[in-house]
Amino acid sequence: MPEPLIILGYARVSTREQAQNSHALEQQEARLKEAGATKIFTDVKSGRKNDRAQLKKLTELIKAGKVKEIIATRIDRIARSTGKFAEIAQLCLEFGVNLRILDQDIDLNTSQGKFMANLLASLAELETDQISERVRHGNNHRRKEGKACGSYPFGYQVKGEQYVLDERPFLCLLNERPANYLELCSGELEVSQLPSLTVKQIARDCIDISIQQKGLSRAIRIIYAKYGITKSPTKKNGHDSILNWTSSGLRKWLLNPVLQGHSAYNKKITGAKGKTKETDRSQWQIHENTHPQHRLITQEEVAELQRIIESKQGMSSQNFNKNLALPDVYGDYAYQSGLVFCGACYCKSISKTRTSKDGLTKYHYYGCRHSGKGCNNSESTRKSVIEQQLIKKLLEAATTIQLEPETPVPKKEPEPNPRLCSLQEKLENLEKISTFDPDIEAIKNKTLQEIEKLLNPFATKDFENQTAADIIHAGNNLAIWHTLSNDEKVKIFPLLVERITVRSGVVESIDLKLSN
Repeated sequence: MPEPLIILGYARVSTREQAQNSHALEQQEARLKEAGATKIFTDVKSGRKNDRAQLKKLTELIKAGKVKEIIATRIDRIARSTGKFAEIAQLCLEFGVNLRILDQDIDLNTSQGKFMANLLASLAELETDQISERVRHGNNHRRKEGKACGSYPFGYQVKGEQYVLDERPFLCLLNERPANYLELCSGELEVSQLPSLTVKQIARDCIDISIQQKGLSRAIRIIYAKYGITKSPTKKNGHDSILNWTSSGLRKWLLNPVLQGHSAYNKKITGAKGKTKETDRSQWQIHENTHPQHRLITQEEVAELQRIIESKQGMSSQNFNKNLALPDVYGDYAYQSGLVFCGACYCKSISKTRTSKDGLTKYHYYGCRHSGKGCNNSESTRKSVIEQQLIKKLLEAATTIQLEPETPVPKKEPEPNPRLCSLQEKLENLEKISTFDPDIEAIKNKTLQEIEKLLNPFATKDFENQTAADIIHAGNNLAIWHTLSNDEKVKIFPLLVERITVRSGVVESIDLKLSN
């Protein structure tokens, strides 16, 4: 014999607090049992969310032909949108399942019940739309007044509808724990005596770590190790959202305009099905300097972080995880990332690697991302060739740049660099030692490297505050460009190069930022 059809009840509340701290869910279940439900499914989620687990199970049972009737106390317990409720009602009609709504006296077995079901679903959606409209009006008013949004990034809180740095104590590191901490825990002393770090201090430290580590994933590992933090399974837990940082999350936080003293609006929109999604950054409405006295990060630091994030694409995993105590955190040719374009379709080229037949040598190229998929530029260009042509172009440009005014200016003898003089004297003394000692030779080499660095015209340049012409004119010597470290190339070359165009294995053109 086939299994008897069941009468299902469906109950729902919006929040966990309603489920635990009120009788709303309990009352719904009691009424459903009294109405004849033999089994009850419950969800604790907003009625605007269509991905409710128990509602999904209920619809699967309907499709399996195991349900005789569905009972709910109110129509908005099932759905707050006409579309979703109509979908459930149509599903019930299709599989011969009756749908009863107790408070609205709806019964799909009657024509009046069908009419009332559609009418009340429309009213429920109207109420939801009116709430959303009131929220939009409120947000527009806040935007015009330059007031803070309801949410705020880590490091901040909202007071008087303005963003302010969060000075509240957050945690105490174990290595800073006082000897009498047990007395504090027992209540014999004031907890305020603990040397707690504030939210602001930790947030600022996370910024410093991100800049020092030159990479977001590496910075997250340092933050976890320093503060003894492990990932939490929950997505939203107040200030503990710092526990769930990913590289993407840390990037969004670091580049949040609020940290720069600005307020950003229109960052998210609500779709037709009630789902919110982030808008493109170009669509944000930013009000500048709404809280300049509570700025957490400078514009220069933001520019440095953007450079680090953009350069990450040009780094291999081996180089990205390098020890920062070693030179050249960035890999070979990392600076070329984002600068190389295809001469045929004008799209950005992508990095490619090929290995020699014996497997001992790797060759690095840039090739069109659309090669073989609509672009006829099938031959890639070696990165080493690109670098050779770039240096050649820079040397040519250095000979044509005129930075000095036409009227002669008397030249001043440069003041001696005390550090350089000290190193040169040290090297002279080391050279006088006739006996060979490996340790002494190592000191000689290190001293010589420091001297060469100081003699490099780039060594004392503040590149971010120099024009491309200034930098190119300073690098009018072939040896200078070839002695730059990979880290220096990543910092310098993107300031000089607008784009590098390659086609058929050769460099077609190089555009410099000489107008800057």
